[in-house]
Amino acid sequence: MLKPEQQRIIITIVNFDPEDQREVKDFVLGIQNNEFHLDFLDTDQPDLLDTKAFYEGGGFWTAKNEGLIVGTIGLQRLDDFNGVLRKMFVKKEFRGRALNIAQQLFNTLLDKARKNRQTTIWLDTPAVATASHKFYERNGFIQTDKIDLPKGYSFPDKNSKIYKLAIV
Repeated sequence: MLKPEQQRIIITIVNFDPEDQREVKDFVLGIQNNEFHLDFLDTDQPDLLDTKAFYEGGGFWTAKNEGLIVGTIGLQRLDDFNGVLRKMFVKKEFRGRALNIAQQLFNTLLDKARKNRQTTIWLDTPAVATASHKFYERNGFIQTDKIDLPKGYSFPDKNSKIYKLAIV
């Protein structure tokens, strides 16, 4: 059941618009650093500097409410078989099953991965993001080790857990 303040919320999932580059960067860094205290810089993350180029062949989507970004997700294409889920964030006030934004974003990414005929989606997530772990596991991801990562996968290890999902 939606809370009264959530009943008027309309969420749209849209393809990345280069005009949103600065807002995406500020949104992601805000959650990474203010909420999870990861001390990331934008220069640590090339996808925040040129999102369109980084996600070429995959995709990047934003969830918007009244024109403002309240969620993000990206699919980096590593090769013909492997994709990487990156930058899955939902603004704290918009989280939860009532609005289901995380699931909508993930379903959008999964549809694209299937269209790309990718067979595996990989991701790394901070160990402190326990709610995220539950979400990924509920969606079929299994935890694995970084030695299993495919060639070309890089990440700034901030005490991360590694997950993979076989796409059927």
